[in-house]
Amino acid sequence: MSLKQINFPIKLNFFKKLFLLTIGVVFLTILTSFIFNSLFLDKFYIYRKKQTIIEIKNTLVKVINDKDKLQNYIYFAEDSFGVKIDLNYIPQNIRSHMSGNKKIFNSLKINESTFKIREVDGSSGVMFIRYYERLEGGYLLSIRSSMAVMAEHIHDIFIFNIFTAFFSLIMSSILVSIFSKKISRNIMYLKNNAEKIAKLEYPKNISLNSGDELEELSYSLNEMSKELSVSIENLKLFVSNASHELKTPISVLCLYSQALSRGNVPEDKKKEYYKTMLDKSLEMRALTESLLTLSKINSPDYKLIKENINLKILVENSIEQFDYLEFEKNIDINLKVFDLFISGDYNLLKIAINNLVQNMLKYSPENKEVFIEFKNNIISFKNSTYPNNTTDPDEIFEPFHRGENALNENIDGSGLGLPLVKRILELHNFNFSLSIDNNIFDFKIDIKKTD
Repeated sequence: MSLKQINFPIKLNFFKKLFLLTIGVVFLTILTSFIFNSLFLDKFYIYRKKQTIIEIKNTLVKVINDKDKLQNYIYFAEDSFGVKIDLNYIPQNIRSHMSGNKKIFNSLKINESTFKIREVDGSSGVMFIRYYERLEGGYLLSIRSSMAVMAEHIHDIFIFNIFTAFFSLIMSSILVSIFSKKISRNIMYLKNNAEKIAKLEYPKNISLNSGDELEELSYSLNEMSKELSVSIENLKLFVSNASHELKTPISVLCLYSQALSRGNVPEDKKKEYYKTMLDKSLEMRALTESLLTLSKINSPDYKLIKENINLKILVENSIEQFDYLEFEKNIDINLKVFDLFISGDYNLLKIAINNLVQNMLKYSPENKEVFIEFKNNIISFKNSTYPNNTTDPDEIFEPFHRGENALNENIDGSGLGLPLVKRILELHNFNFSLSIDNNIFDFKIDIKKTD
């Protein structure tokens, strides 16, 4: 069973998932707050109260020798912090309401302190936190603060948290609903355009102004749509041109083979028919080999098999291979080459050099001179062209595109030679340039030597 055949009973869209996730986070936050308040709020309250009492004590110690400042601060602290301060100078003169704590003071050493939490009279149920310390100079310090406020505050905080929880849930639901609907709308927009691309419709101007990753994704989809549109059109054109190029020789082969099989060809014409059929077969073989090579080297995972190559030998072998063109058109080859080693794929570079040498000889007028020269790591292929040549150098690298020389002079070819050369040089990271100026075709390659 495939994944497509599995029927899930529950399917949530992005909006519902985002909504539920956010509400869940808010609810978890509120629940965590309640748990922490229940377990630690009273302890934190006592901790803070103790810190306040310690600060009061430290201030009292600073002003203990100045009676006016001492008295003023005691009034201020009792009024501001809700505490009761008892400070006695002579231990035996402890006031009567402190006599119950005499044992606590007697157990303390000088500058030793302690906190006690208990009921003030053992029957009221009102809890107090009390601080005791025996100070230097015979002073006994007692600071008392009621904890009745703590219970009231915890109750108020609990009620306040309930209202806050409901308000947070309502507000987060509204905000998440608005936000997630906007995101869902943007995602649906991208999804619809992606589906159009999958159907080979290629929408134009896919754009979002969301200021986030979805906007970047829209730009990527837009670029992908453009690139796919161009690639598909090029593929259609490529297939159409390839079919057209193959159609002519196939038609000739069919026509000639039928005539020969039916015995409709005179004996003196048979040799001519066989030669034409052989030429068309060789033409088809060259075309299919070029198509296969171009398809193979355009594959993203194609890997070069590099080795050390003497470029001089490669050029000389290529010239020898196409010397029949040299003799047929009475072309003089001006060769200025020397041993020059480069690192590259031998089979591919052989195809590139063969195409350049063949084109140079094939498209040069008769009785002309062509040049192949090595100079400063640049190899140059230069030949004359027919007059009034206005071929665009950029268009000539398109598959099946043929220059005016080929069309006007009826020169055989498929228009795949220079596209192959371009791709091979790109795979080797070799820079190259083509110029057609004053009826001179000049192709230069900036090669990288092997150290």
